[in-house]
Amino acid sequence: MKKLTVKPQLAFGEAVKLAFSRIMQTSGRSRRSEFWWFMLVYIIVYWILSTIATLLFPPLGAQIAVGIIMLIALPITVRRLHDTGHGAWWVVVSWLFNVALSIYMVTSGYIEEITSVNADPIRAFENLNIPLFGTASLVVVFTSLATFIFCLLDSKPQANKYGESPKYVVVSDEEETRPEEAVNTFNS
Repeated sequence: MKKLTVKPQLAFGEAVKLAFSRIMQTSGRSRRSEFWWFMLVYIIVYWILSTIATLLFPPLGAQIAVGIIMLIALPITVRRLHDTGHGAWWVVVSWLFNVALSIYMVTSGYIEEITSVNADPIRAFENLNIPLFGTASLVVVFTSLATFIFCLLDSKPQANKYGESPKYVVVSDEEETRPEEAVNTFNS
């Protein structure tokens, strides 16, 4: 009889090291612990780098720099989606629409209008009052929310089209399960 064994959760250092070792790899799967520990580090670095970019570059240059910084999180998010059985298009569509909206907000004058000393909310709203902006915003909200929820879900125990599960290992009764490798066992 075969059993499904659960590997222990990755520790902070181990998870971040694994994520950085596969920073450009979109194939395969990533566990929740690897993803969320990496995202903690990423969000802190993103905040610092985006603040520096905003101070050093003009608005359009800062938005482009922030878009490039956002690219760092794409591969691990794709692998996390793969682990739950979902495709990469969720996060790719969200990223593309997010970058397009950011560039539009800078080039339309919206950013300048809301950051001016005597900001006029009616004039700022007029820059956003086009159907394309509303549609693109809904796409970003929907795909970002779906991606976030998918990243919260547990791994699929079985292998899927993206590879073997990094969390679950199938062992036969003859094989001895070491206690440090197995937290739970399930009959399959």
